[in-house]
Amino acid sequence: MADKTNHDGNLERFMNQLGDSVLALSDGNIRAEVSEAGADPDGEAERTRTVLREALKRLENVNKHLSNFGHTINSNGWHRGRSGYHNACATCGSFVSFIPATGEMRGEALDGRCPRRDECTVRRREASR
Repeated sequence: MADKTNHDGNLERFMNQLGDSVLALSDGNIRAEVSEAGADPDGEAERTRTVLREALKRLENVNKHLSNFGHTINSNGWHRGRSGYHNACATCGSFVSFIPATGEMRGEALDGRCPRRDECTVRRREASR
């Protein structure tokens, strides 16, 4: 298990370094490298945009699903774990996980309505009077 954890950590660091190196390149350099590899830069750019758009749609679906249950999810609170991304309801603390590639959602936040949502709403109403 320790080897897998170490491997995952090394892979994540490598991916972060790879991303940083791509961000440091100019658009012209990226296009030249893609062309040198025999690929179409415009086609590769569109495929990348499509993958990112689909992941964003899936994340928006998760956030909407949780909102429909009355959970309050901090959109900046998603953090990467071994099995996807994880977050928790700011109101009740129920956990949720999400795998961007598949859109799969798991966690106690999906079991039903936020148990503390109504009491927080009542407090807000009372405070506004």
